[in-house]
Amino acid sequence: MSVPSDEMLYVGFCRVCGTGPLGLRLCGGCGALVILCDECDAVWTTADTSAPPAFSDEPELPCPHCEASLVDAPSRWATREEVASCDWLASAIDAGELSLESGKPFEPNADEEIDG
Repeated sequence: MSVPSDEMLYVGFCRVCGTGPLGLRLCGGCGALVILCDECDAVWTTADTSAPPAFSDEPELPCPHCEASLVDAPSRWATREEVASCDWLASAIDAGELSLESGKPFEPNADEEIDG
């Protein structure tokens, strides 16, 4: 079963900002999965979220593997099937190093009215 577009699979919360869920993002350029904080945009390319993350000053959040945007389509939140087929991520989840959960992605100003 695929994750609906308004849901995000995540593997805990960011130790950098302390609040953001660590979402599993699929790069639309190269197909790599990364762990992306949905709040501060820290990025990890391995299951070791205690390692220093990558940060970008670019608003498009370039993929650390291919430089394609992690923000714009075709990049998106990963499905359960994509997570299961990613060896490093599936191994970390199976070993109990990461716990797979689902929730809603951060939507800044989602409850605010837009002035016209």
